[in-house]
Amino acid sequence: MSVRETAVAAAICTLMLAAAALLCYNSLIAMILLSPYLVFYLKKKTAVKKEARKWQLDLQFSDAIRSLSAALEAGYSVENGLAEAYRDLSVTYDKDALIMTELRALMGEIKNNVPVEDALAGFAARSGVDDIAGFADVFATAKRTGGNIIAIIRSTTDMIRNGIELKRDIRTAMSAAKYESDIMKLVPFGVLLYLRIFSPGMIGSLYGSVSGAAFMTVILVLYVLLSELSERLVKIEL
Repeated sequence: MSVRETAVAAAICTLMLAAAALLCYNSLIAMILLSPYLVFYLKKKTAVKKEARKWQLDLQFSDAIRSLSAALEAGYSVENGLAEAYRDLSVTYDKDALIMTELRALMGEIKNNVPVEDALAGFAARSGVDDIAGFADVFATAKRTGGNIIAIIRSTTDMIRNGIELKRDIRTAMSAAKYESDIMKLVPFGVLLYLRIFSPGMIGSLYGSVSGAAFMTVILVLYVLLSELSERLVKIEL
């Protein structure tokens, strides 16, 4: 994440910790006890951001190889086909889009006499996207064995696009479950807030005592563990 994104995430987490400290311990000083969660939260947000970037790049890459396949069938070489794909994608994507940045890097390496297969392998390593790694491996194998590059790229393009459509359908189906999971995470704090406002006597004994603080700490630990479990259940790996 960028510095700005990290600062925003840290501010949001601080507000969450302040709310949890007041609801569970009736004291902002308890934020000191809860502060280690900030490191966990930022690490989780960084992972989420990384996965979102990989998914976005995967979608853009499918458009890129479709354009590359069309250029090759029109008679362009692979090197010139990449340049043609870049011009084609410039109509759809901004120059700062992930795929546009990577295509410029690829073309730059090729101009510096780096073999296409090596440039693609570097792209795959940087991206961490399985579809890109698979394409790079297939391309390198075809180059090494003298296979029909055009037919192989066309076939690989169809496979990648079909795979992406399947992932998109799965994400759509799982989005409702993720939304429900996010709502359920708020329920315990909603119940606690309700009791503090309308029935303070029911939970008053939990505040101001060591046993009450210990009980709330155990509940919070269980809450964090169950929240992490629910996120893993609805998480979609690319």
